[in-house]
Amino acid sequence: MEERTDQQLVKASLDGDRAAFEVLVHRHQDSVFGLAVGMTRNREDAADMAQDAFVRAYTKLEQYNPDYSFKSWLLRICANQTKNLFRKRTRRRETEEKCLKIQEVEASAEVPDFQALEEALAGLAPKFSAPVRLKYMEGLAYEEISRILGIGVSAAKMRVLRGRKQLAEILSHE
Repeated sequence: MEERTDQQLVKASLDGDRAAFEVLVHRHQDSVFGLAVGMTRNREDAADMAQDAFVRAYTKLEQYNPDYSFKSWLLRICANQTKNLFRKRTRRRETEEKCLKIQEVEASAEVPDFQALEEALAGLAPKFSAPVRLKYMEGLAYEEISRILGIGVSAAKMRVLRGRKQLAEILSHE
């Protein structure tokens, strides 16, 4: 198992060690792909976005600031690439706001199985799915989520809250 830090691997990559960047890819590919799936809700688009994010990171590696988390920087690139995909396709999801009363899920409620949770996450709008994934599956702080998604901290908190409520509603109907 590779013992070097992300910052050490970046430096080695910049010095011409291609294997060092491969280690970074292996280390972070699941997180990048997970974010892309959360944002696109399409595995093929997500695979493309993840690959594009790593290619872009490699080409812009000299711009990485080692004072910050490489993972956050990489996830930010992925988020931006995904946003660009939506802009290029000019797809706007035509969803109507639902006025639903959301009941709090009791602490004693059963924990859904992983497949049910993934399906419920896929049912969320991408602007809620990505922050929920970053918060609860990646364990990131709101500040990191806001940097990755290019939104304010309060917006990140609100999206996580609304995403959780929608997730609870979806799971309570199953």
